[in-house]
Amino acid sequence: MHVLALDLGTSGAKAALIDLRTGETTAACSQPHPTHTLPGGGVEQSPEDWLAAARVAVAALPTDDVAALSVTGQMQDLICLDGSGAAIGRAILYNDTRATDAATAIATEVPHWVEITGNEQNATSNAAMLRRLHDSGDPRASADAVLFSPTGYLLHRLGLGQFVDPTTASTTGLMDLATRTWSREVCAAAHCSPGTLPEIRSGHVGGTADGNALGLPAGIPVVLAPGDAACTTLGIIGDQPGTDYLYLGTSGWCAQLRTDMQAPGPVHQLAVDDGILQIAAVLSAAGTADWARTTFLGGITATEADTLLLDARTPSGLLALPSLHGERFPVRNDNLRAAVIGMHAGTTGADLYRAVLEGVILALLPGMADTTAPLPVVGGGARSLPWMRIAADITSRPVQLIDDADAALTGCALAAVTALRLDAPGIRPLTHHPHTLIDVDEDAHAGYGGVATRHRRLYDLLGSV
Repeated sequence: MHVLALDLGTSGAKAALIDLRTGETTAACSQPHPTHTLPGGGVEQSPEDWLAAARVAVAALPTDDVAALSVTGQMQDLICLDGSGAAIGRAILYNDTRATDAATAIATEVPHWVEITGNEQNATSNAAMLRRLHDSGDPRASADAVLFSPTGYLLHRLGLGQFVDPTTASTTGLMDLATRTWSREVCAAAHCSPGTLPEIRSGHVGGTADGNALGLPAGIPVVLAPGDAACTTLGIIGDQPGTDYLYLGTSGWCAQLRTDMQAPGPVHQLAVDDGILQIAAVLSAAGTADWARTTFLGGITATEADTLLLDARTPSGLLALPSLHGERFPVRNDNLRAAVIGMHAGTTGADLYRAVLEGVILALLPGMADTTAPLPVVGGGARSLPWMRIAADITSRPVQLIDDADAALTGCALAAVTALRLDAPGIRPLTHHPHTLIDVDEDAHAGYGGVATRHRRLYDLLGSV
């Protein structure tokens, strides 16, 4: 038996059959769908394109022994439905920035908007998007119902109801994070009725009917898994509070599972089960490393740059901020830019490159869990052995290298296993799979003593200039 995991992402739909006994993906298919960019920062997609891509991806797989359909996908989209349940125009995506004025208006009318939602809010808030539609006279403002993700739209088209999982709901700017209910005060400022919003829930939401929109056999249990950020986390580290992982791509983040909310600040706080998924994100991680190789090392390859750093695990003695594009963590400052402090006549290009790699880890360090457990690391940056040694030595945690290619789908399958209490010994978080472990060099760790405190102070000092 298999779980059919379906991830409705920004670029397309990906479906996979995951064996309950072995955890192996026995078949998979991806199908892209288009994105429409509009003047003034508009980014939209057609809900029908989501559904068509999902149909193609699912149709490519054998579905005669599916124990459950579990769905996840992108979050913080706005889909408006008319009285018949049809989509009004296209969906507005999470990275649409046209609602700046509307966000300002809501923040003025609801001064504690940030405290209600537990997160900083801006033009990408769904609340602001709804206010913009109302203020501009957009036909979508007359919606009889609103959804917030492709997964919500798919369940609606499967005839199962109108739902949003708690993780996605916490990205909308409309949910009270403490009570996990829609905020009537924010809804009023956004000019939407709470009655038009979907039910906040996840887990088992019904079963497939005859002639369903995906062409699946009837009677398959359907599970609404958490949104993609939470599913990826579930797939990598599971659901235990106090665990975390590090992602090093062009941007970077540390995701940590907690039992408690924090005061709103530079971290994102998303609802998961009875806890909080905290995400601390920097705008440039591997992107800064690429820039450093070009700027300090003459554009050599990443492999060649790594070779320069392999002989020793010695701190650079420099302080570097990775803020090429402004910053989101550990402070929020759009004007804060990259810096290297402490250079001297003997400083080499390799020293500067090492400092940049150190700077990314130091920037994310305040967002990591307070533990000595191994630190899972995923993303392209994990392929750099010197960078992973730096991560181990700064954090004093062994680094666990994880292949995260199917993390969201694995998490999606795990959500179905939990919701339906399936016997699935083979489906486990990726940290439970064989992995490479990079140990801490205690001498190198001692050499980083006090660096984290000085690095954090540098943000405040340079941010005020």
